This record gives sequence, C-alpha cells and structure tokens, in this order.
Amino acid sequence: MQTAAEAFLSQAVHENLIQETHLNDLKNRRMTTDRLLGLYITIQQRRATK
Repeated sequence: MQTAAEAFLSQAVHENLIQETHLNDLKNRRMTTDRLLGLYITIQQRRATK
C-alpha cells in the first residue's frame, strides 16, 4: 500500500497537481489516512478539470 500511494502521489507531483511536500510527508510517515484520502479526492478532481 505504501508503494502504491507513493507512486500515485509522485505522479500527481509530476503533473503539478500537488506540492512535493505531500509526497515527502508520506515517505517520512507523517501523513494520516484522512489526509491521504483527501489528497486522493483533490487529485482526482484536478485531473477531471484539466
């Protein structure tokens, strides 16, 4: 799950949808599940409006 989440956030950073700090927080285990879910929703919405 960690690897999949990192890959997902990494792609979102590459697409300039979110800031790299979110990815760093995930890698350093400073991200809660709620925050990760919120980012997932945000990324999906931003991709839909592109």
